[in-house]
Amino acid sequence: MISIITIAKNEEKSIERTILSVINQSAINEIEYIVIDGKSSDNTLEIIKKYKDKISKIISEPDFGIYNAMNKGIKAANGDYILFLNAGDVLFCSKTIEKILPKLNCDLVFGDILIRDENGKNSTIEYDFIDDFELFYKSLPHPCTFIKKECFLKLDLYDETKKIMSDWQWFLKYFNLKGKYKYIKTPVAIFYLGGVSTKKETKYLRKKERAEVRNIYYSKRKQVLYKIILKLTKNKTVLKFIRKILSLIGVVKIYEKCT
Repeated sequence: MISIITIAKNEEKSIERTILSVINQSAINEIEYIVIDGKSSDNTLEIIKKYKDKISKIISEPDFGIYNAMNKGIKAANGDYILFLNAGDVLFCSKTIEKILPKLNCDLVFGDILIRDENGKNSTIEYDFIDDFELFYKSLPHPCTFIKKECFLKLDLYDETKKIMSDWQWFLKYFNLKGKYKYIKTPVAIFYLGGVSTKKETKYLRKKERAEVRNIYYSKRKQVLYKIILKLTKNKTVLKFIRKILSLIGVVKIYEKCT
């Protein structure tokens, strides 16, 4: 069973599309759906309650930030795997979970994600292999990443002192403790820009937390090298080539796939 967890606070304009994308899944009997509401002051909770018969658990209480709410969801989950699909984001299609279920044979399994901006323009994030160069500047998107619940029990929950970068920090911890992954080349979710992690007013906090996390998992020398490479080129094909060359000489650490 998969526990899908939705975090919401004052999301009356977007929460319904998220709920509908989950409860209309063809494999709904394999889903435990948990919705965590941070004591919304708008109509978010009323919209959630419209679908209470289709939602496994509804928790509505004040929280201390998104990672506090996500940790509540983890503690409440009974599924073998956990997927975070926060308010506004949606599963790619009604058969998404049905397609993914037979492929869940690794502690961490992820697919592709479609990014949709405020003008409706789409872009896609795809992966082929994961290394410490790629995770230096971007995280695995949690709306398309299935994590075994027991991994949270082994590695601990999300660091609630972080407000934006705790999921990225958790992934780096997972891989640095020799965690393996499986990549499925199929779209899992649509992520809508505009959340707290993408807002301009949180730019300073993102920068501060990113630096703190990098100082834990990257040497100063590697940070300088990676920053120079990223500054010199943004071309994805060139970056991929550089990553492969640096991995061959032992500079870039490639994370291990599940067999």
